[in-house]
Amino acid sequence: MARLSPKLIALLLLCGAIAGVAGMALISLLHLIQQVVYGISRVDGITFRNIVEQTSATHRLLALSGCGVIAGTGWFLLHRYASKLVDIKQAISNNAPSIPLSTTVIHALLQILTVGMGSPLGRETAPREISSAIADYISRRLAISAEERKTLLSCSAAAGLAAVFDVPLAGALFALETLLFSFQRNHVIAALICCTTAAWVARLGLGSVPAYQLPAFTLNSSLLIWALLFGPVIVAGSWLLQRQLAYCKPANRSNPRLIFISMAAFILIGAMAMWLPEILGNGKAGNELLFNDSIGWRYALALLIGKWLALLLATRGGAYGGFITPSMMLGGLIALLATTAWNSVLPSVPLVAAVITGATVFLAIQQKMPLTAILFVLEITNIAPDFIMPVSLCLLTALPCQQALNKQ
Repeated sequence: MARLSPKLIALLLLCGAIAGVAGMALISLLHLIQQVVYGISRVDGITFRNIVEQTSATHRLLALSGCGVIAGTGWFLLHRYASKLVDIKQAISNNAPSIPLSTTVIHALLQILTVGMGSPLGRETAPREISSAIADYISRRLAISAEERKTLLSCSAAAGLAAVFDVPLAGALFALETLLFSFQRNHVIAALICCTTAAWVARLGLGSVPAYQLPAFTLNSSLLIWALLFGPVIVAGSWLLQRQLAYCKPANRSNPRLIFISMAAFILIGAMAMWLPEILGNGKAGNELLFNDSIGWRYALALLIGKWLALLLATRGGAYGGFITPSMMLGGLIALLATTAWNSVLPSVPLVAAVITGATVFLAIQQKMPLTAILFVLEITNIAPDFIMPVSLCLLTALPCQQALNKQ
């Protein structure tokens, strides 16, 4: 375990500040791209969901068609002519390859550009990659130890997540649970230093408002029973999505044929978005409808099918992006459908509470980060901690099912 020397603490503060600036800049760029592509100024109270819903169906189709051209051409050229991409888990492994800074920056900007145009993937991977690439560049110039480098890169990647979602505690837990696999004291302190710095810096430009405003709801015994029974359903959905995503990933990203596959994939996404505009973007549009109980089961079913297919098509087209918010949207939609069926014959389950539970557990299972998922949802919603009870009960049955499937 790396010692928390004054030098390492200074580097954690520096890289946290860099992650905050990167997150602030990338989100500002994302909003600018959305305004330019869809022709609607983004002012206070106007979200991406409002923007895409106000544009015509033809406009959405054309925007996604252009997105397919940029995604296919951009990533083809990157894989064909640039240095090989290195993700954070490779960079902190025993072999410790360096992260190519220029390639990573271009890769991240392509993600922001395509998500801004409507790609159904998440936005959080780009700031994580840029933050860890800059941290790697600094660490190699200063010749710090391998363990210090691993700590710095892991915390910097998590700081990128903390910056774009304003989740300092969840960001720190992400570093500990998914990258460092350690809760030793020095690692905890290092993650908190880097992630709180990043979130504070990002707040200077982005402000500090919860991503979702939830209506009041109460928990009841029916919800707790429902949560216990719902765990295997979430695992089955997550397992199916993972299998399908793995099948859809292009085998050869440097083949020019990928450009045309990407164009076709995003045209199909655009065609679906003519009737289902909320499938566009990282999934926040769908979550806004779900968390405010503004959607019926029929439209929820259509959104589930549309968003699911959109994720598979974007992956087949060679696009990159995160899966945090898309996972929440899928989990919330599955939970809404399951709760609607339950409430038709059994004692009523509060719908919003069930949706929040489904979104959190699907995120936990899909991203393999149960502790981070709970704290993440707490921070982006400011929900009462009572919701941890149904989530924990759902995970109680979901995690063993996940382990059983992984052993097959």
